[in-house]
Amino acid sequence: MIFISSSNSEEQIVYLDLDNVVTNTKAGKSILSKLETSKKSALLEFEKKEKDLRKIEEEIKKQKNVISEDEFKKRLVEFRKEISKFRQDKQKVVNEFNQKKKKEFGEFFKKITPIIEQYVDEKKIDIVLDKKNIFLASKKKDITQEIINIIDSKIK
Repeated sequence: MIFISSSNSEEQIVYLDLDNVVTNTKAGKSILSKLETSKKSALLEFEKKEKDLRKIEEEIKKQKNVISEDEFKKRLVEFRKEISKFRQDKQKVVNEFNQKKKKEFGEFFKKITPIIEQYVDEKKIDIVLDKKNIFLASKKKDITQEIINIIDSKIK
């Protein structure tokens, strides 16, 4: 727990909801929209590939009693290789998506940090806390909407 002495009342402490900044600024919305589009596209591809794999699996099961045991085992091995490749490809796309997300938000925060720093200097603010880490605070200390307006005016 952090206790702040009331004798230091000249210190100005405010809080900011970073999640709200991301979801409600034009630049943040743009990033979220691009990421969502990319995610949906990848999911559609994987669903299609999964359907194809299910069809192959059904065909192999249907042919089990018709083809020789060696041929059945051969097809089963090939099918398992395809499933393994599918899982690897899926994991690779997930990792790439996470890296892209991290990079996009990293660049976003690099752009907004100087804007927030300038605001802090102008308003002579001593400390800015993230809202997630605050149990209770006055709404007067919330600078989120002001920051959103400033970011929207400075980042196109």
